[in-house]
This record gives sequence, structure tokens and C-alpha cells, in this order.
Amino acid sequence: MLSSTTSLSNDELLQVLSLSKDATAIYTGHDIKILFANDAMLAFWGKDRSIIGQSLIKAVPELEGQPFFKMLQDVYTTGVTYADVLPAQTLRDGTLQTRYYDFEYRAIKNAEGKTYCILHAASDVTEVVLGKEAMERAREQQEALEREQALNEELMSSIEELTSTNEELQLTQQELNRLNFELEDRVATRTADLQESEARFRAMAESSGILIAVGDESSNATYFSNAWTDFTGAKPEDLLAFGWANYIHPDDRERYVNNYLSAFKTQEPFSGEFRVSDTSGSHHWMLAKAHPRYKPDGAFAGYICTCVDITEQKELEQRKDDFITIASHELKTPLTSLKVSLQLMDKIKHDPSNAMMPKLIMQARKSIQRVSALVDDLLSTRKLQQGQIQLNKAKFILSQLLNSCANPIAITGSHKISITGNLELEIFADEHQVDQVITNLLSNAVKYAPHSGEIRLEIQDSEGMVKVSVVDKGPGIAPDKIPHLFERYFRVDESGFHATGLGLGLYISAEIIKRHGGEIGVISELGSGSTFWFTLPLGVD
Repeated sequence: MLSSTTSLSNDELLQVLSLSKDATAIYTGHDIKILFANDAMLAFWGKDRSIIGQSLIKAVPELEGQPFFKMLQDVYTTGVTYADVLPAQTLRDGTLQTRYYDFEYRAIKNAEGKTYCILHAASDVTEVVLGKEAMERAREQQEALEREQALNEELMSSIEELTSTNEELQLTQQELNRLNFELEDRVATRTADLQESEARFRAMAESSGILIAVGDESSNATYFSNAWTDFTGAKPEDLLAFGWANYIHPDDRERYVNNYLSAFKTQEPFSGEFRVSDTSGSHHWMLAKAHPRYKPDGAFAGYICTCVDITEQKELEQRKDDFITIASHELKTPLTSLKVSLQLMDKIKHDPSNAMMPKLIMQARKSIQRVSALVDDLLSTRKLQQGQIQLNKAKFILSQLLNSCANPIAITGSHKISITGNLELEIFADEHQVDQVITNLLSNAVKYAPHSGEIRLEIQDSEGMVKVSVVDKGPGIAPDKIPHLFERYFRVDESGFHATGLGLGLYISAEIIKRHGGEIGVISELGSGSTFWFTLPLGVD
């Protein structure tokens, strides 16, 4: 038998080679000198046979900074065989690539029990590892989709417009499932078109926007996908270890980190919700799902975690809760007033001449009208969503309708109403629905500009269209609120004013105008009043 620091006898070499599988290499000495490497191993390294006889770290300098050389030295020193599945960076086709290898460093000992060489056997399992990761991402996306669908069911008619989006997500999920099963079949059969299938699957997964992270058994983060760096704008090295915690919202950080660390004690799947800042500094709600990883020997290896942006779901949940609170309050107030009025009328019902009776009847009528208006808004919203509102168009003088809508306000004396423009203009539209729009805009002007004194209604016609403007001299609207004014449930609750209603009036108005083929908008500046306007086709020859 030859010296363990020089070369091996033929018998020993045959003994080592008989244990090899797939790519094989033999090393000796603490400097890990390469005594033998078959063609498959040379292909893994991207080298030729000129490296035989060199130290591994000199022959394959790409391994510098990776754990493998140290592992080999430990095996040579301790004589304990080591096996694992790990990523490694090696040259492939002249470029440095990261691939996963299932490898074993087996210590070969002489009769005295001393290691005289190491047998290195390895196989490329990159496709298998990435396939499993892709399957896990698809499963996590499915769970996120089911959560969103469950939430949609709770939001009643207020979020029925999300149906089309959900259908698109379901089609995407079906496509991911189809590609996933296709990937499984190709991994099992090791067919030549595996790489093409994986590439298409990974492209689909990347486009889904899922953020992926990996942590080791000591709870340190060791890997973040490009989606994480794109989302946060952070460098990969800034996210590793516990650097990722710096990008979590301060109000959520301690709670989620504690949840994360607790999971490592039980080594069970865990999930959590938290906010993360993006490149602009805005915070997005994330749903994190993490599952434990295990080494080939069954030892715990850490977690793989996927995150899905659920900001829209959170906002919808909040809007639903706010709507229920607002609706409950707005309905309770007139109902309470009606109840009190009826109770007082019941007490004086035998004295109809009592001076309180007309006032109580008037108060009860107002309460009923208020409840009726709220219910009408809810019903109108549902009908608009379901396309059940039909336009019953007829010819009418627009200024007469404006005057009719303005009379109740003018009678109260709270505001002076003026109507200017083409007072003889006749249009062809649904008079009842246009009345609803004008009444809503006038009511808002009175509500949010109580000290305006004057409200102007202006009629302008040009090129087959008419433009109606409601102008007040109120406090104006903040710029950040203007883009949301015509959204469902949005209410402008400025300091010093008590906002009433369900936040449906402008949404209903916008839908009515849209169904007429017109447009609606607002011009406002803080301290300079507001002008709400809409256009309609004249529709009259």
C-alpha cells in the first residue's frame, strides 16, 4: 500500500472506485490533493485533467469562501463521513453558476483506522430541488387565493367587482398547477426537456410577485429571492441574518420576530402577518408562510418562507368594518329619533290638539325619510353593481330640474342658490336619476360648506354636450382626498364637520353619469371652495 500523502496502490484505488456513484473524485492529505476525478466531476468543476495532483482549493478557486474545502479537511482529520444536499458555485460553460448537489465525503481508512484518502461522490439535483421549491410556492399561492376568496364572500355586494379578478387568479393558479404536474413528471423521467419546463415555471412564479426567503437551523436568514430585493430596494447582504427585521414596520417587528424565533423551538410550520416598507417607503401588508426543511439524515435544517402581498385584502377588511360601523350609526340615529317621537305621540294621542303633535309628526317624517334615503342608497348601489338600473330617458328643461332640486335648500334660508347659463336648454336623459345626482351634489355643498352663503348652479352647452357645475365657497378639499371622492364608501370627514351618510352618494352619482355616457369630476383647492361638475349628451336634435 502506498503512502497516504503520495499515491494509492492499484488495489486501494480499485477499492475506492468501486464505491463511487455518478461524479467521483479522490483526495488525500490535509491540503486535499486531487488524486483522481472522473469526467463527470471535471464537468461539474468546469476543469480538465491538468488539475490532477493539485490541491482542490487551488485547482478550483471558485470554491474559495464556500464550505466544501473546510468540510473535506474535517473529514480527513476526523475520519467521519459527511453527506448533504447543498448549493455550490462552479464554472459551467465558462460562467459561474449556482447549482444544488447531493454529495458524500467518505473517509477511506487503512488497517490502523487512519484516513488515507477521501472518496467524493456527487450528483446534480438542481432540477429536483428547484422543482420542490416551485411546488411549495404554488401551494402557498393557492392558500393565499383561498384566503382572498373567503374574504370576498364576507364583503357582501360591496366587493362583487372583484369576481373577475378572482377568476383571473384561478386561471393563473390552474396554469401553475398544470406546469407543476408537468414538472413532476419530467423530474421522475429525467427527460431532456426538463430545463425548458422549469424555465417556464420559474418565469410564471417570478411574475406572481411571491417573495421567498430561507433560514438555517440557527434562525439566521441565509437567502432571499430577487423579488425581496426588488421590493425593498435592499442589498441581499443587508437582508441576511436578521437584517430583514429592519424593513418590518416598528409596530409589527417584535411580534413577528418573536413568532419567527418561537417556531425554531418547535420546528413546526408557522405563519404571520406584518407590514414591510417598499422602495418608496410605503408599507405593504404581507402574509408569510414558513415550512421546516430537513437534511438527508432527517436533521432540522431551518425554514423556507414565502410572502404574499395582502395589502388590498387588509384595506378591504378595514373598509368593510368601517362601512358596517358607519351604516349601524347612520341607521341608528334616525331610528332612535323615530322611536322617541312615536313614544311621545303615544302619550298624547288622546289630545290631538296638543301643540307638540305636529312637531312630533314632522320629526317622525324626517326620520323615516332619512332611513328611506339610506336604504335607497344601499339598494341603488346593489342595482348598479348588478346592472339592474335602466335609463328611462325623456325630454325636459334642465334649468327647471335644477330649480326643483334647489327649492328645498332655498326654503331653509341657509344658502342662497343661483342658476345661470342656458336656462332654456332641453336635454334627453333619465330625469329621475339626473335629479338624484344634482340633489346629492347640492346636499354635499350644504353639508361641507355650511358657511358658504351662496351656491351657484351653472349650465354650459357645447358641441352636443351640457356641463352642469355646482360651485360653493366652502373650505375646499385636501388634494390627497380628491382622487378617492367617487369611490364606494369614501367619506370626507374634515375637522370641525360631522360627516353623515354611507359614503355612497358620489359613487352612485358617478355611475349614473357614466351610464348616460357623460363624465363627472371636481375642482377644489383648500380655502378656495369646490366645484363639482358633470357632463351629459344633449341627445336632442
